[in-house]
Amino acid sequence: MSKTVDARRSIVSPEILAKMQELIVLVGAERYGERPPLNTTWAEIEDSGHELGRLFATEFDQAMQRQHAEHYDDSKPCPQCDEPCRSNVKHRDLTTRDGTADLSEPEFRCAACERSFFPSAD
Repeated sequence: MSKTVDARRSIVSPEILAKMQELIVLVGAERYGERPPLNTTWAEIEDSGHELGRLFATEFDQAMQRQHAEHYDDSKPCPQCDEPCRSNVKHRDLTTRDGTADLSEPEFRCAACERSFFPSAD
């Protein structure tokens, strides 16, 4: 096995790597059945792997970003008038290296001075 593959595998625990292998078996069975057809080329398998990797990457990005946004669930003081403000989640598409992801960003709106602000911009 190459050093690059070993390095990539070291970013997760052996337990997570085992779960990934289980998921690979499930996805492979859904895509190809018992095994890829005899005439399947390496390029086709690699293309499938890359598309699945990009899907995993965008799903991971979205899930981690949503968890990160939970840091801002509480009220925050308005940077202009210091009144407490509650957040509302704004959704927008974000173009990533691997495709489009749904960015869920907390927006705070001050009722007193009618100012909106995003705490992630601080």
